[in-house]
Amino acid sequence: MKFKKYSVIIYAITLFSLSVAFVVYIFPKEKKFQYSFTQGSPWLHENLMAPFDFPVYKSDKEIEQEQDSIRNNFIPYYVYDSVAIKTAIEDYLVRLKEKWQNEVIPNVDDIGEFKKNLLQKKFDFYLSLADDLLRESFQKGVIDFSDSVTGLDNFRFYLHDGKISKLSYASSYIFLDDVQYKLNDIFNKSGLRETDSLTGFKIRDYVTSHQLRPSIVYDVEMNKNVLSTQLEAVSTSRGMIQQGELIILKGHIVGMHENKVLLSLKKEIETDASNVNHIVISFGIAILLSSLYFILFLYLFYHDKKILNSFKANTFIALQMLILIVSVLIVFKYTDISINVIPFTLIPLLIYTFYKFNVSFIVFLVSIIIAGFFAPNGFEFIFIQTITGLIAIFSLRNTRKRSQIFISAFYVFIAYVILHFGFILTKQGDFTNLMSHDIYMYGISSALLILYLPIVYLYEKLFGFLSDFTLMELCDTNNPALRELAEKTPGTFQHSVQVANLVESVTRELGGNYLLARAGALYHDIGKSVHPEYFIENQDGANVHDQFDFEESAQKIISHVSLGVELAKKYNLPTQVIDFITMHHGTSLTRYFYNSWINQNPNIRPNISNFKYPGPKPNSIETVVMMMADAIEAASRTLDVYSPESIDKLVSVIIEAQLNDGQYDNVDISLKQISQAKTIFAKKIGNIYHSRIVYPEINENKN
Repeated sequence: MKFKKYSVIIYAITLFSLSVAFVVYIFPKEKKFQYSFTQGSPWLHENLMAPFDFPVYKSDKEIEQEQDSIRNNFIPYYVYDSVAIKTAIEDYLVRLKEKWQNEVIPNVDDIGEFKKNLLQKKFDFYLSLADDLLRESFQKGVIDFSDSVTGLDNFRFYLHDGKISKLSYASSYIFLDDVQYKLNDIFNKSGLRETDSLTGFKIRDYVTSHQLRPSIVYDVEMNKNVLSTQLEAVSTSRGMIQQGELIILKGHIVGMHENKVLLSLKKEIETDASNVNHIVISFGIAILLSSLYFILFLYLFYHDKKILNSFKANTFIALQMLILIVSVLIVFKYTDISINVIPFTLIPLLIYTFYKFNVSFIVFLVSIIIAGFFAPNGFEFIFIQTITGLIAIFSLRNTRKRSQIFISAFYVFIAYVILHFGFILTKQGDFTNLMSHDIYMYGISSALLILYLPIVYLYEKLFGFLSDFTLMELCDTNNPALRELAEKTPGTFQHSVQVANLVESVTRELGGNYLLARAGALYHDIGKSVHPEYFIENQDGANVHDQFDFEESAQKIISHVSLGVELAKKYNLPTQVIDFITMHHGTSLTRYFYNSWINQNPNIRPNISNFKYPGPKPNSIETVVMMMADAIEAASRTLDVYSPESIDKLVSVIIEAQLNDGQYDNVDISLKQISQAKTIFAKKIGNIYHSRIVYPEINENKN
């Protein structure tokens, strides 16, 4: 037993050491700024002088605003398209002539020579006017704009001729739409439009549908390159701080300017990779993390050693801490998202579901302090996350309802918003700009608390834990195992229900898991359903034990424990419930048959193992209260008189006998708690068997 105990402690130390080593390995090794500060708060350190020359950097928001201004005021670049000029003047006219000769003239032979010559003159007239219009327009410059361009009269652009770019106005050039309109107008005036559809259709179609190319065009690649160059040219800093220059005095408020200077100094120090000794930094990180894990280890060692004595509990807690730290590292190192999007409050809720409040809080606090190394403002981060973690735990006090998690998520979000506003007000000193990007991150973090339900189910399967949800399901009397118990052994079932009520009441007062205690009490005697006739509460007069000797009867009674374990495994009951089956009698004797055997064989030494339950003894508040309640409820049925005195005496005798028999040796229970249990048992038994009014009969002999 000692070896196992120490082996678990060694495992816990090894697990914590490996966790520290892993976190140190993945931890960023850059240098850290040695001062902590918050805008709007006093500078709590000594007077700070600039240790070296450094620039005052602009914030990301300032740089983004400047870049947005460049984009909004950017003047686009256009270039001359010499190919468009040739196409517009030469190709347009040449192709128009070819279409006239090949498609129009051959179809007008039958109209007579006079009309044919007249038609030719109209075409030559249009061709001459179109040539003059195109040459004049494209010599001045023809330009076209997308539909998104507004205010064309004042529209400015740079016209690049291959060497220089000249600022120009759209009003100085000819719009392509105007050229197209004038061509159509000339066509109408030439009289060609009146040509019958058979001979003039193709000419009309060509003139009205042909799209000219502008000679001044938008250069996508040039604009992209110029804009990119201008954006990259935005300075990331404004001004310089000289070495030895005073930055801030001790006790002075960190204003907006001081905050920018301090952030710039912090950036310079942390991004300076020169003279960085990663081994020394890793050693420093190891010291800090080891101290946190050591404090956690000491707390568990002195206040909840039961966890340190459990392989499962150690693994679970180490895993929760590691998941939180790794999540922070991934978001911090590989994304541009704020770490506030991580559902930190999920960790204390999960631990609190399976362990006590103090354990969940201390583990969460240590984890948040470690995560604070990654936060831009460590103090603010730790403060907000600690408070909201407590709010989350307090809001989940009633874990019997699955809908409670949604209420908890709402409370957590409200807490985030209030605390965030509090820090904003201390920094700004006014109520403007209270909404920030972090509010949305907090909203996502709060919404992610709905992952609580599937993760609880996963941990139950992975670690064999029991949540209140599962215990509520186990306490349902429609459960197949309980239904079988009620059908085959109604007397035992009623006994189990009475015991469950007693156990729940006492365990609640003693601070134990009353749901687990109730579930265990309901199933503790399911083994009796295999041979219900062996137990007096199920007998209808005849006693089957009359045909057995005392040792054989004792063994048949004792067998309900092993048979109960087999049934529990058949119905897939959790090990925590099976403990109630094996421990509710501990290693006590079947006192009735043992005493009867002694009386029958006064001079013979008995084989005590034939009368003794196999155990083990109770090892928790819940199982020891179960042992008390089982014996007290059964014995209370034998009382001749139900008075406060007789009930008190019965409860005291039974508990004292179990205590003196060493059945409580493996339980961390105080004499005060035992006294409380006695009081509650006596009160509950008294309520069950209270005196009732005798209703009088009607006297038939009336005067």
